[in-house]
Amino acid sequence: MSPEASDPSSFLRPFWNRLAIQPWLLFLLVLAVLAAARFYSAFGPPQARILFLLHILVMWTLPFLFLTRQGRRDVGLCRKGITPVALVLCSLAGVAGGLLIFWIGMALYGNSPDNWCVSIRDSFQLNQMLAVMSPAAAFAVIALLTMSFTPIGEEFLFRGLIQKSFTLRWNAAIATLVNGFAYGLLHLLHVHGLWHNAAGFHLRLISGALVVLLLAGLGATFTLCRLCTGSLWCAVVAHAACNLAMISAIFLHFVH
Repeated sequence: MSPEASDPSSFLRPFWNRLAIQPWLLFLLVLAVLAAARFYSAFGPPQARILFLLHILVMWTLPFLFLTRQGRRDVGLCRKGITPVALVLCSLAGVAGGLLIFWIGMALYGNSPDNWCVSIRDSFQLNQMLAVMSPAAAFAVIALLTMSFTPIGEEFLFRGLIQKSFTLRWNAAIATLVNGFAYGLLHLLHVHGLWHNAAGFHLRLISGALVVLLLAGLGATFTLCRLCTGSLWCAVVAHAACNLAMISAIFLHFVH
């Protein structure tokens, strides 16, 4: 991958430039704040769960809060590259990635707690949902949320701000590694890996590490969609398709 040319001084809004902080460091600090919010939403009191939705919505605003108009074009917030062929190919890449991660989890761990598919199922509180609505309605609600909120917010942050800021400082290959592993590590907090009970916090070391590696690879796929098309929206489409494939596979396997 070759770096995309851009003038760093035209990337951030003037206020952030005046702080004299490098974009890559600024967005790592932003990531740390958002990770803390995600951690609290996952392990704090029940009323803290709304924080997950709120911090995703904050992610939606990041390109407009931090970047100039040129900066937003640089990260791919433009119509360039959005063609029917690109959307189909990116969707297929996302579906393949989602199904592969589901299959690996089932093949290695079955229905055990070490399976990230089980963790995802439990995070949706399916039993409670199915007590008040039909499986079709529960699927529609979960699919709608996972295909809209998180793909937009996470792609804006990881394949947008982090990818571009690290490319400006180093190159696109390093940026892809950083955004992919950061994306994987963030999901330890609420998808699979870190868990809590009365005895304290615990880490599923092997399956958690595997999740990080798989999600880093998935992040590289989303990055490829972004770089090959020039549009961040194609990465959003790939991410949404991946989530839909995962949710569909989980419902087909676990909901009877």
